[in-house]
Amino acid sequence: MNFIKYSKLYFAIAIALVGLSIYSLFSFGLNLGIDFEGGSMITINYTSERPQLDEVRDLLSGIEEFSGMQIQPLGDKEIILKIKEKDITSESFSKIINTLPGEFDTSIETISPIVGKELKDKTLIVVLVALLAMLAYIALAFNNVSKPISSIQYGISSTLMLFHDLIIPLGVLAFLGYYYDVQINIPVITALLTIIGYSINNNIVIFDRIRENLKRESKLSYSEVVNKSLNETFVRCLNTSFTVLLVLIPLYYFFRNEESLKYFTLVMGIGIFVGFFSSVFLSSPLLVAWNNYRQRKK
Repeated sequence: MNFIKYSKLYFAIAIALVGLSIYSLFSFGLNLGIDFEGGSMITINYTSERPQLDEVRDLLSGIEEFSGMQIQPLGDKEIILKIKEKDITSESFSKIINTLPGEFDTSIETISPIVGKELKDKTLIVVLVALLAMLAYIALAFNNVSKPISSIQYGISSTLMLFHDLIIPLGVLAFLGYYYDVQINIPVITALLTIIGYSINNNIVIFDRIRENLKRESKLSYSEVVNKSLNETFVRCLNTSFTVLLVLIPLYYFFRNEESLKYFTLVMGIGIFVGFFSSVFLSSPLLVAWNNYRQRKK
């Protein structure tokens, strides 16, 4: 299979997807949950059997002032209601309690926006540190790679692909947040960080094979070496990504009523797919494009 031949098409697809994602982010913004924005969390602890979540959602959907409420199960008998309003009046609280069926105890906790901002800042720092660490690691790991591409270019290519792999799921989340009130919470951030790990792992496998083939196949051009390496690692990368998706699909189906797990698996699925695409069809062909550009300038 000639991966390099259609690299311009792959680049065009990637640019279009990233462009749409950036447009979505700027148009709709990210719908941050109370973990980041602050709000109130009501814990409902049932003394007997907990009602079905669908029943609870249907009952609470009639309370207009809490239309963006997130409903999550906890254990066998508890339900957590996450509400963006920080100051819930006794009237509103009573409305929620009187709407729910069965016998239960309640507790309410307020999450300060200061705590939410601190968590948001720390999350951003973690993502940036992870990206910089990946860049530094690849640049050092491939420091002794044979020419014509420098090790720093391998690192830059990987970092660009990580940006690609993160911005597309974020664009989808912005769209879903605007139209379906999907909120970004801690599990979603965990999924995004996991995507970074999977994506960089595929890149390292391919780059390592390129390094080996550059030493063994000295008569081949750089483009031919990269294409040979991609063919040798394609099945491995495909199997890894497909295996993860096989786990995520039933996970999404069986936990579709639990919003935190549902959107964790959705984001993971999107990230694994675009991560496979970028690792195989973008990252290494980009190195070839850089090399061809450098050759033309000589």
